[in-house]
Amino acid sequence: MEFTVSETIAARRDDVLAALVDPDYYAHLGEAATAVRPPELLEATDDAGIIRTRVRYAFDGTISGPAAMVVDADKLTWVIETTYDTAAHTGTVVVVPDNYQAMLACRGTLTLEEVDGATRQTVSGRLAVKVPLVSGAAEKAIFGGFRRHLALEAAAMAAFCAGPG
Repeated sequence: MEFTVSETIAARRDDVLAALVDPDYYAHLGEAATAVRPPELLEATDDAGIIRTRVRYAFDGTISGPAAMVVDADKLTWVIETTYDTAAHTGTVVVVPDNYQAMLACRGTLTLEEVDGATRQTVSGRLAVKVPLVSGAAEKAIFGGFRRHLALEAAAMAAFCAGPG
């Protein structure tokens, strides 16, 4: 399935970019997570305006129905690899499953646009689940979770950038 999703982050783009390479942001983000365990920051670098992050996530819920017959909830972990060019304000996002690589593929583009002192994050891409009989339903469920998680991340990022209190 092709997708585009946008969220507005109530923080300036430069503050958002600085937070992306700050390990404290990921600790703060863990407080907002619901259907996933707190994220594990594997890598965060800013090399001459190219930001690279690798963050591991793990599903924290139950799986029911036909999906439960083909996947183990404890093995639903993945790394989101992001590369972002601070001059062009664009980047790429790739989801790399730790398990079930043959069943899931997701990659896309990312833009951060400054709008009236806030940052509009837009992610567009393609999500493909390759599991007979449940692919369509699985894509919809994963995308729904992705949208909810982006909204939580936008709120957590705004709170982090605003600082204490």
